Amino acid sequence: MPAFANGHDHVRGVPPTALAAFDLPLELWLAQMSGPPACDPFLIAAAALGRQALSGCGSIMVHYTRPQDPTRIVQELKVVASAARAVGVRVAIAPALRDINALGYAVDEQVLARLPPAARAAIKERLLSRPPGSPAEQVQLVDEVALQVEGPLVDVQYGPYGPEWCSDALLTAVAEASARNERRVHMHLMESKVQREYLDARYPGGPLRFLDSIGLLSPRLSIAHAVWLRPDEMDLLAKRGVSVSINTSSNLGLRNGMAPVAELYRRGVPLAQGLDGFSVDDDDDAFRELRLNYMLHRGTGFEQGMPLSALFHAACHGGRRIVTGDDGAQTLLQVSAPADFMVLDRAALAQDLVLDVDDEMLVALRATKASMRHLFVDGREVVRDGELQGFDLPALQAELMAQVRHGAPAYRDWRQVTAAWAGTLREVYMGALHRS
Repeated sequence: MPAFANGHDHVRGVPPTALAAFDLPLELWLAQMSGPPACDPFLIAAAALGRQALSGCGSIMVHYTRPQDPTRIVQELKVVASAARAVGVRVAIAPALRDINALGYAVDEQVLARLPPAARAAIKERLLSRPPGSPAEQVQLVDEVALQVEGPLVDVQYGPYGPEWCSDALLTAVAEASARNERRVHMHLMESKVQREYLDARYPGGPLRFLDSIGLLSPRLSIAHAVWLRPDEMDLLAKRGVSVSINTSSNLGLRNGMAPVAELYRRGVPLAQGLDGFSVDDDDDAFRELRLNYMLHRGTGFEQGMPLSALFHAACHGGRRIVTGDDGAQTLLQVSAPADFMVLDRAALAQDLVLDVDDEMLVALRATKASMRHLFVDGREVVRDGELQGFDLPALQAELMAQVRHGAPAYRDWRQVTAAWAGTLREVYMGALHRS
């Protein structure tokens, strides 16, 4: 069958559960996930991309939001690209761009004023000491990254973090640059209820209308999450050809709710499946994510939701469109076409069948990454007999975890700071200061 394509990810080499970061609303979780132990970026990216390859992902959208060293982002992303090539998967790397709201949506000063002095000083030193570059400088940085890392199987996109973290000037600069050079754009949008409230207050005419007015909504744009979209906004996305990555496990895990997937499908919005580094079993298994999406979005009772065939299209071709701009749907297994496919052990899935079961249904109901025997990307065998071919993934992950544990004492100290930060954010958001 066609290889999966992960429409939104952050290459988290260390799962959030390993860092005791779970069961929190998104805004508090983001604070808790800041400042993890510093590790070799090659190990981080190779571990995350390697695990996804083992679950059938041949193409992966990398929204690079947490660099190990922001002062050396070009060099770091060269390393990330080398990790992708070592694994053998296609990637699009979108360096995250942001210039406002470092601590919370429109509440930085309120947060700082409410923090204990020690936590305030630590946050100022770690998070606020380096001012963001101008919009022009940030766009230019992405273009420089592209010159350094683009090549076979590796593309670069503009990656505004999301409207909550970008000034109007930065969003406009990205839209203008994308229109000028046709570079694709990837960003978060409408992930949480608090984000919806903040953006409604910031844009009385509607946040999607503003993004459309500056030319950002186009087939070059893909967005992640889209949990809190309204019907008219879905129609606008469909009209402009904007792709949406649905990241169901992440949305549920971070208490954001469920994206209106069936409604997005009915209104003609191009869809993809994303793992977001937060899969349902913390194991980057795209097959389990497919099953979760099928169970949740197939419809209730006699109501028809998203058809299984459409869900497979999203999981395989929709994500590829986000990564490459081409869904590959018309070029599968043809002479001279890019050979991106996987081979599953159907006999193991069907060993007890009494009556015939459609292959799509069999995969949707039973398959896991253990069912996949081979993955080919661009004609190269990336996974053989369930093992990654580019390097020894278990040994690499062991080295990565040794580095994480070496940095754990400092991370525990920082978590005391983030606990105070998260507690203050809870007060600020529950007091609706982000809407003022």
